[in-house]
Amino acid sequence: MPKNNKHIAFYGFRGGPGGISHVMLNLINAMAAEGSRVDLVLNATDIPELASIHHDVQVFPIGKGSLFQRSGTLANYLDSQNPGVLLTNHRERANRDAVIAKRRSEWPGRLVFRIGNTLTEMLRNRGVLKKLLLTLSVRYCYEKADLIVANSRGVADDVLKVTGVSEQKLRVIGNSTINEEIFIKANEPCAHPWFKKGQPPVIIGLGRLVRQKGFSDLLKAFAKARSRMACRLIIIGSGKEKDSLNKLAKELGVVEDFELAGYEVNPFRYLRRSHLFVLSSQWEGLPNALIEALALGVPVVSTDCHSGPREILHHGKYGPLVPVGDVDALAAAILEVLENPPQPELLKEAAIPYHAKLSAQFYLDELFAPVSGSD
Repeated sequence: MPKNNKHIAFYGFRGGPGGISHVMLNLINAMAAEGSRVDLVLNATDIPELASIHHDVQVFPIGKGSLFQRSGTLANYLDSQNPGVLLTNHRERANRDAVIAKRRSEWPGRLVFRIGNTLTEMLRNRGVLKKLLLTLSVRYCYEKADLIVANSRGVADDVLKVTGVSEQKLRVIGNSTINEEIFIKANEPCAHPWFKKGQPPVIIGLGRLVRQKGFSDLLKAFAKARSRMACRLIIIGSGKEKDSLNKLAKELGVVEDFELAGYEVNPFRYLRRSHLFVLSSQWEGLPNALIEALALGVPVVSTDCHSGPREILHHGKYGPLVPVGDVDALAAAILEVLENPPQPELLKEAAIPYHAKLSAQFYLDELFAPVSGSD
């Protein structure tokens, strides 16, 4: 049962594979473990992650339907349960629902948006009319929020640029990425033959096989590094670029030392045994895989993409940052770290702010503190 008077409701959680679901699940559970009353307000309950929710979390299904229906049932929840904070989860539809629900209710609590990626990327490649309407909706909703929590400084700066809200409304709190389960999973057996003693060092890439992740650049950089040092590359993830990456590997002549491992339920057992993790993304919000590698003491190389890596790596203190798309620089950084790996304990320092318990306390301190500049 709750041990303090902090009552927070989460809205917009949908579960599913990917970093957002993992981060929010960690945050929800850590807040409940700290003694707060935590409600999970859901449009749908067919979410496998509910089996992993802390036993003290209360689930409130409010259904789907139209915007009018969703906001109405959410308003009823707010009036009946009266949480101190309603926190939306990186979904613009959830933000709209919440803004309208607050207008339709008598609820006096605080409306908080959590933003985990840049709005600029969300708006990119939209048609002219849709982009205009979505931008207007975003600006209206963000102006109505009492507080906006961005997971990185880069995301926060982008929110300011797109919405024009007051910086007084913004807070930066990193993702709740690390929990004890990661370390347990990392120690599970891994029978992959490339990790046997005496084998060449293994490089890991992790993420969806999409353009954003820059895996074609990673593959080209790997080919250059491999020409100077024996090494292997495993990319863990699934997506539409599978065939093109396999074709590129053949063209580069690295097929025997390259593997697309597909989706892996437990990538941490691979990651812990690897010699290097490479983030080759063209853009990010705050890349969880980079934080996870550091927490496991695995050396890293990253593109200096917008946003996240520069903050996580403290401007290169914990791993090299290279320009996005610079294959030669990426290959050189890979070789440098393989030849001169940093100490694991140094790398683990960088992941400390992203441990779920600490992140949850950061959130609770901000969510229930007086907010200046609110509407």
